[in-house]
Amino acid sequence: MSQQKVDRYKEEKKNREKNMKKAKVKKALIAFLIALLIGAAIGIPLGRWIYNYQQTHQDKEDIFISSHDYEDWFNKYWVENYSNLYTGSEIASEETPSEASSDGTSEGTESGTEAVTTEAGTEEGSTIDSNISDPGQN
Repeated sequence: MSQQKVDRYKEEKKNREKNMKKAKVKKALIAFLIALLIGAAIGIPLGRWIYNYQQTHQDKEDIFISSHDYEDWFNKYWVENYSNLYTGSEIASEETPSEASSDGTSEGTESGTEAVTTEAGTEEGSTIDSNISDPGQN
């Protein structure tokens, strides 16, 4: 009987590396499966809760709009609130229309009759107007 034990020990010693590799792989596989089960047990309910939370609170959050829609909204807002400052119904500066006319200046400064100072220091009146109306005249 002792010879059988010796033979068994020799056989075990011969296959010891192979058996240790199998045991390590088995332990790693078991650890991976346990981690997978724990992750699924926590992750699936948590994922469902997050998804449902996002679906119920989606209406309460800001919704993004396209740039075209924003531009349309901004143009309407500007026309309703600020366009009267620039269309003549209200003056944007501190002067009132009666003060501007009493100074001798006209409101139509964009028409080209504004006095322009040249390098020589002289003032020219309506030369800008004539140059704009007839570009061929030099």
